[in-house]
Amino acid sequence: MKRIMTLALIGLFAAISSPLLAQDIMDKLAEASCECISKKDVDNMSMEDLQMQLGFCIMEAVGTNQEAFQAEYGDIDYTDQAAMTKLGEKIGMKMAFKCPEYIMKMAGGQAPQGAAPAPMNAKMSMEGTLTGIEGEEVATLVIKEASGRTHKLLWMDYFEGSDQLISNPKALVGKKVSVEYETAEMYSPQMKDYVERKKVTGIKVQ
Repeated sequence: MKRIMTLALIGLFAAISSPLLAQDIMDKLAEASCECISKKDVDNMSMEDLQMQLGFCIMEAVGTNQEAFQAEYGDIDYTDQAAMTKLGEKIGMKMAFKCPEYIMKMAGGQAPQGAAPAPMNAKMSMEGTLTGIEGEEVATLVIKEASGRTHKLLWMDYFEGSDQLISNPKALVGKKVSVEYETAEMYSPQMKDYVERKKVTGIKVQ
């Protein structure tokens, strides 16, 4: 993912001296990606999170417009890193003219205002409403803050307050909670890279 986003940024600057791509589908993908990232709370994201979220937005845009994309370019192989890198470059070039503020934040090598990467395994907390518990092999707690921003935190091992969730998984759903968590790196086979995730270390009902 980091490689895809890095090369997408290279493509951004190449767009200055290269003709714009003519395909309507690329315009659609760029517009969808810009709309997606504009809904994220980028001012409170670290640089790594911003890059990751933009990558997810591009993937989401491709998925939403998969039929039109396949009609133009054929089947999508998400495991083909070279192909995905090339796609990231093309969409990045279009995004440079549709939402340059987000692309330039990364191109300039500066984190969004107010953001600071959290040290790995640092203890942090958030407050919000537990809206659900997802997952099969690994459970994920879905927390919605008062601002409307939603977080998904991994439930990987025992933590204070987990007994209530084990005995009755729906016991806290819909209730306001205070969640303690730490960040941890995990390998993503889909992205073929390490990604940062939030891991629950404690939960209390407010």
